[in-house]
This record gives sequence, structure tokens and C-alpha cells, in this order.
Amino acid sequence: MKIAGRILFCIMFLLSGGLGSLPAQEYAGITGMIHVPTAEMAPEGEARIGVFFLNGNFLPDKMLYEHEKYHTSNHFLAITPFPWIELSYVCTLMKGESSTGKVGYNMKDRHFAVKVRPLKEGKWWPAIAIGAQDPGRTVPDNGDYAYFQNFYLTASKHFAWKRHEWAVHLAYRYYRSDFNRKWRGIAGGITYRPSFAKNLRAMVEYTGEDINIGVDCLLWKHLFLQASLQDGKHFTGGACFKINLLGNKKQARKERKSNL
Repeated sequence: MKIAGRILFCIMFLLSGGLGSLPAQEYAGITGMIHVPTAEMAPEGEARIGVFFLNGNFLPDKMLYEHEKYHTSNHFLAITPFPWIELSYVCTLMKGESSTGKVGYNMKDRHFAVKVRPLKEGKWWPAIAIGAQDPGRTVPDNGDYAYFQNFYLTASKHFAWKRHEWAVHLAYRYYRSDFNRKWRGIAGGITYRPSFAKNLRAMVEYTGEDINIGVDCLLWKHLFLQASLQDGKHFTGGACFKINLLGNKKQARKERKSNL
């Protein structure tokens, strides 16, 4: 019954594809760094709901109001129904005029994102994942209105040094929109978790255009916070609530097996 429910949830997400787009990293509910995807996956059964502030410089050059960039925010719902797949649905506020002529955040950009990990990380090889944002959107050849539609292949490898955890991430991305061509190609970064605070992570990444730095942490097992600086000066950050729908039953089974 539980498996059927999880499969039904996946189908509901898949049917919602083609409603909009936004890059799928931590601020969009999918595990990653700041703007660069990784092959890391959230724990099986984890659901996430969150909200982020997005600096105008973090957005594509096409997202303008009166020829100027603007700050905005998004909110998302995401789930990891199985250990090899993540799904997310995001709503981003867009600035514009309403039917009455009032200026404000009157429009929304919605998106569906998916990441699949066909190869789990091993001792001598990295984890490999493929992903896509808004894969079903139909747009003109130049990609107009596919603000963040992209497809990527990424690899992640973790290393331990004096009980500290380091990870190297490398990705290749293809953005369909010409106005996002600055993000096409190779991207990557490094993450670090100190031995004295495993719930804390620092990171630096190269997007193909900028170098971003950031930090995030998980408090009380459920509250995730992230803060970052794009190009070292433009703040983007937010929070999400995480809960595992499978509870602690699976972990308890693993611990019992290890004690046998």
C-alpha cells in the first residue's frame, strides 16, 4: 500500500510537467549546491517544502520588468520517493502589470524538475546523475519563455580527510534558451563538511559565468537554511522544512541488521 501511494505521488508530479521552469537546486527543492547540480540525493522518503529569496542578479537576463532586473521569491514542494529519483514542483513570482494596470508580482512561473541517479557512488568511482527542468515545455527555436529550461549530466565524489568530508562535483549543462547560453557547458564546485558540525556545509562553485560561495545547515533534523553570495556580492537564501515520510523504520532495520 505504501509503495502504491509513492508511485501515485510520482505520477501526479509527472502529469504536472510543462507548467513552467526554474533551476532545480536547493532553492528549488532538489539537492545540489547553489546554482550547480550535483549527483547527491536526498534520503529515500524525504519530503521538502520551502521558500527562498532570489536576488535579481541570480535570475536569467530575460526576466526583466521595464528593462530592469528585479528581486523575487519562490516556494516549492519536493519529494524523494525512491533513493534514485528526486522530484520537485516550484512556483516563482514574476513582476508585471495586472489586468487592472496595477504593478506587482502578478504572474507566476511554475516548473517541474526531476533528477535520476543511475549510478551510486562507490569506493573508486563517483555517483552519476542526470536531470532536467521543465523538459516538456514547447517554445520557439530560440527558447523564449523557457527561462530556466535545461538538461544536465553530473558526477559527485566524496573524500574523507581527518574526519572532515570533502566532495568534488562536475556537471555539463545545456540550456535551451539563447539568453541563458552563458550557463551552457561545464560547471562544478567543491563542498566541505567539518568533522565538528556534520550538519553544516560550505561550498564554492563555478556556474560558467560566476563564482558563487555559500553555506547551509540542517537544524533540529528538519529545518534547512541556506545563504549564498552570487559572484561574491549578491545575496540569495531561504529555508525549507524536511520530513521523512517513511519515519525511522528503515533506519531501525539497518541498525538491527548491523547488530546481528
